[in-house]
Amino acid sequence: MTALQKVPADLSEPPDAQERSRWFWPGWMLLALVIVIPPLIAEPLDLNKLSRLVVLVLAVLGVNLLTGYTGLISLGHGVFVGVGAFTMANLIDQGMSLFVAGFLATVFSGIIGLVLGLPALRVRGLYLALITFGFALAFPPFARRLGSWTGGVTGRTVVNDAFVPPSFLGLDDHVHVWRYGCCIAVVALWFLIARNLIDSRIGRAMRTIRDDEAAAATFGINVRALKAGVLAISAAMAGTAGVLQAILNPYVSHGDFDAFLSLRLYAAAVLGGLGTLVGAIFGVVALIAVPAFNGAVGLIDNEAVVFGAGLILVTFVAPAGIAGLFHRKSGNTPAA
Repeated sequence: MTALQKVPADLSEPPDAQERSRWFWPGWMLLALVIVIPPLIAEPLDLNKLSRLVVLVLAVLGVNLLTGYTGLISLGHGVFVGVGAFTMANLIDQGMSLFVAGFLATVFSGIIGLVLGLPALRVRGLYLALITFGFALAFPPFARRLGSWTGGVTGRTVVNDAFVPPSFLGLDDHVHVWRYGCCIAVVALWFLIARNLIDSRIGRAMRTIRDDEAAAATFGINVRALKAGVLAISAAMAGTAGVLQAILNPYVSHGDFDAFLSLRLYAAAVLGGLGTLVGAIFGVVALIAVPAFNGAVGLIDNEAVVFGAGLILVTFVAPAGIAGLFHRKSGNTPAA
């Protein structure tokens, strides 16, 4: 008997693949229930809030793709969310079709990410983080001065009457359900794109850059071009989040996209688990659950203190993120 024949059939796949296969269908069934139940029981206002959380997951996914899979630290993704939101608002005001406007705003956000990122890609590590954080700090005052585009100090109102359900669906009295479904569909599409990307040759090249940039260059990978491409895709994801936010909320202001938003997005990606797509969901849940728990028990009045304390606590309990807790049993830990 050869050495290959001695290997049991159930060990022919890597442990990580076995673990994903074991939880695939139960995980999808649970996720389907979580998605389907809210429209049946939630009030319109609550469902609208949930739609915004779904949108936030997409922005965190963009950070995770860039940091978790490529190793580039961005503390400025709130800028791209703002670019997407303001671009969408302007295109809608010009009478453009809702879907065309959303697509163009997404593409424009990706281009802005590429333009802003090209100079930053010449540096590594913390320097890149500082440069992107500088963008996050500069965006609100810069946007405040672009009155014709952002509405200036007062912000601008978004005409979102076009975001209504088709008549054949019979949801005229349940517009909130239609908008929730659209947000779910768009975010699911981006998750599918991200999954196919990281499972492709490009995804393997991204992880090689993350683990050893010098080795990646040795293997013939165009490191700078790939970094720029991933940054553009990541910014486009955040831009789509801004697009959805603009059509969910009829008012967009530069104050909605301050540096704290960028920090929250990065914190959610780390808390959820870098290098895992589901970590984007876990991260947003953690951001919401900790303040909600504090509000229920009434421990501390300051939300910033609660946010910081929760971040420290989760970091100690789950160094690899919440998604890493589900991999400990099999000995596999998501990449950080």
